[in-house]
Amino acid sequence: MWNRYLLFIKNICLATEQNADPLDHWRDRLFVSGIAFLLPFCLIGLIPGLIMSYINQFIPLFIFDSIAFIVSVIVALVPRIPLVIRKWAIFMVFYGIGVVLIFFIGNYGPGLMYLLAVSILMILFLPNNQAYISFYFNLATCIIFSLLIHFKLISNLPKLPNLDLVHWITVSSNLIFLSAMFSFLIPKLFSRLENSLREQVTLQEQLKKGNVKLEQSLEEVESKNKELEHFTYVISHDLQEPLRMISGFLELLKIKYYGKLDDKANTYISYAVDGANRMRLLILDLSEYSRINKITDDPVLLNPKKILDELQITFQNEILIKEAEFTSENLKPFYGYPSFFSVLLQNLIANALKYSDPNRPPRIHFSMTEREKDYLFQLTDNGVGIEDEYFEKIFILFQRLHHKNAGRGTGMGLAIVKKITDMLGGEIWVSSEVGKGSVFTFTLPIYLEE
Repeated sequence: MWNRYLLFIKNICLATEQNADPLDHWRDRLFVSGIAFLLPFCLIGLIPGLIMSYINQFIPLFIFDSIAFIVSVIVALVPRIPLVIRKWAIFMVFYGIGVVLIFFIGNYGPGLMYLLAVSILMILFLPNNQAYISFYFNLATCIIFSLLIHFKLISNLPKLPNLDLVHWITVSSNLIFLSAMFSFLIPKLFSRLENSLREQVTLQEQLKKGNVKLEQSLEEVESKNKELEHFTYVISHDLQEPLRMISGFLELLKIKYYGKLDDKANTYISYAVDGANRMRLLILDLSEYSRINKITDDPVLLNPKKILDELQITFQNEILIKEAEFTSENLKPFYGYPSFFSVLLQNLIANALKYSDPNRPPRIHFSMTEREKDYLFQLTDNGVGIEDEYFEKIFILFQRLHHKNAGRGTGMGLAIVKKITDMLGGEIWVSSEVGKGSVFTFTLPIYLEE
């Protein structure tokens, strides 16, 4: 019931108000809430006052209390009245009550209290540049009343006690002091609050604009990623077949005209076949790189030792030729993404075998360490090593370090490794010494079992 009443008052008083200033916005709403409470609670003071005024035949007070109540009802319930007029009507009601209590009754305490209340209400409900008006109102009232007492113009009023100018000045000076303090100091605080609110509103608007731009950028990136994914799909499916045909016909040409071509022609054919095969590998790697863009499944329990054993079978021919030796340490099951982990480890092993030292068999060691928030993996080899200046470059797309004894690669293996670790929330880095080998270290986050 009370909430419906509050909503009714707000709809009447704020129907035509659209204040963009944040502090004035809350001033208006505070005033309307005060009106909603004023209307029922003013009866507590007005009804006894009306009854006693009527019994004692004090007609001026009876008339003023009646007017004050009617004005309060009009302010609260009559629509289409500008809010600023409603505010000034309430100010005048409180101001009038204070003057009546002092002038007609001679009651200093409650009268001055109402005048001070006008100062507080004006500070709360008016803009900062108008808050000082109450101070001048109270100052003028006290001066006028002092003149009336000094010239004995109100001494014939029957309700007033014996008036003493010194006593009045002593009492009213406190009202002037408090009005001045409230009128000139509190608005400074409100001004700071207003500036702070405006800064917050400005920051919120900037943040909204930034979020809109960010969303637009994300949409553009997503659109570009889809275009890239479609492009690589076309490449991997539509261009592989022509490359197969080129390399196939070149091989047939070499076989058919075996013995009829000189060594230079055979060399050219070999170069062409090798180029077609490398182009096909590049297309396959590019297709794989483009597919590494997001995680769609939940982490599952994977066995790194099992994946390492399967990869040794994959590289069996190269391992036998180079007499490579694999060792491992502390490999234990953990929650992760088996397909991504397998691709990551496969490219690291391929890199270690490709850049092995021809003067000694490859020795590849893979270890795992569980830390507080992640797992740390290290793949150590005894290959040709990497110079310090290339530690960052090797993870960039199409970057290759050519060694005289290393086979030609596509320059995408370590870029794929980097993209997988970044996507999974991990990191990867390398430490190396030329002629002794390299250590590739990467981390993966710990996923708790659901």
